[in-house]
Amino acid sequence: MITQTIEKTQYDSFGSYQFIQDEELASIVITSQILAGSRIQSSTYRQVVFSDCIFYACDFKGVSFENCVFENCRFEFSHIKKCHFENCNFTDCTWIASTSINSHYKNCDLGMELKSILGSNKNILQQNHTDDYSTDIYIELLVA
Repeated sequence: MITQTIEKTQYDSFGSYQFIQDEELASIVITSQILAGSRIQSSTYRQVVFSDCIFYACDFKGVSFENCVFENCRFEFSHIKKCHFENCNFTDCTWIASTSINSHYKNCDLGMELKSILGSNKNILQQNHTDDYSTDIYIELLVA
């Protein structure tokens, strides 16, 4: 099965004080996007690649990420509350004064910096197996 992918390139994209609710994105690449002071709530992202994005003072609440890749992203003064991450990869991400509370991380490649942040605040870290599905997204991008 070949999945059609769309690349959303936003080199000069800057979104400030946006309220994003009930957004559903699948099989898309978002590059160089800057979100500042935005609230993302009750949204679902499946097989989304976030590359070189900056999330500055953003509030994520009740957001679901499945098979997503965060590559070279910066989370600055951002808060993640009651979110669900499954089979996600956080490659070379930077975390500055950001928190995660009551969130679930299932089979994710977190990196050392994020693991230290998640050690408290009622987060759930769950590893059921050692399979890595994050590269499937890149394979689908090359096929399309």
